Amino acid sequence: MWIKEPGPITDRIEFLGRKELCTYLLKGDTYALVGGAMAHVIPEVLTQLDDLKIDLERIRYLFLLHTHFDHIGMAPSLVQRWPWLKVAVSRVGAGVLKNQRALKLIQDYNNEVLKAENRLDLVEPLNLVDGGFPVHVALDDWMEFDLGKHIKINAIDVPGHSVCSIAIYCPREHALFTSDSIGSLTEEGIHTFGSSNYDDFQKSIDKLADLGAEIICLEHFGALTPPEGKEFCERVKKEAGDFRKKMTDAYSRNKNLEETVDELSEDCFGGLLKAGFLQEDLLRDILKRMVKFVNRIE
Repeated sequence: MWIKEPGPITDRIEFLGRKELCTYLLKGDTYALVGGAMAHVIPEVLTQLDDLKIDLERIRYLFLLHTHFDHIGMAPSLVQRWPWLKVAVSRVGAGVLKNQRALKLIQDYNNEVLKAENRLDLVEPLNLVDGGFPVHVALDDWMEFDLGKHIKINAIDVPGHSVCSIAIYCPREHALFTSDSIGSLTEEGIHTFGSSNYDDFQKSIDKLADLGAEIICLEHFGALTPPEGKEFCERVKKEAGDFRKKMTDAYSRNKNLEETVDELSEDCFGGLLKAGFLQEDLLRDILKRMVKFVNRIE
């Protein structure tokens, strides 16, 4: 089943946020949020937690699965509201979040949407350039956390979509939280955005497929439970290989980077553009980088 709207995934996993910007509450004795979404989603998340009658002081961790602006925007505000909350990110990601240029990008994109949605009265704008980004735990590959009640989770390095991408695996629930590390799923299909290194992206898909997860929790457009969840990694493997060939074939025909991006972009962007939080120029830049990488264009 493809669960597209916030609600329960299992007894231990709640889908929060919005369908296009997802975060998940994982419940043991202590709780963890997985996925940082964007700042403007905070009011929905707080309302959902209130409706679920969650004791907020039990939420001890926020795991950020990579440092792109649309996956970490809630963290600064939540840490201000909940001083007990610890933000965990990959060791590479912790380095990225010290970079002033990266912080400004994260800040500007999140504040732009806060303003567009008239939410500045509900959520303070991010001030990361001056205040920095809160990081309390730097995660290494296969680092384990015990949340109690047999809920143990592992952080897994899966670079490729970004240099800092990780996934979270919860064996007891057979659940894998992937963010964009194995692609994005929209009504138009699977989009395999190996935007930092397509070779690493495909290796990371293989690494996650070997886990045999049955539930896949994405950070755009929801979660997949059996049978779709069990099949998803194999589907993504095929799609990633097919899209790589499509990128090389298109460039071989066109002999021109911009024309190749023009040819590929129509099929590639549909659902993500409709969601409204990613702009066409940004998506074109991502596609251009992938085409250059797989065709070894300097």
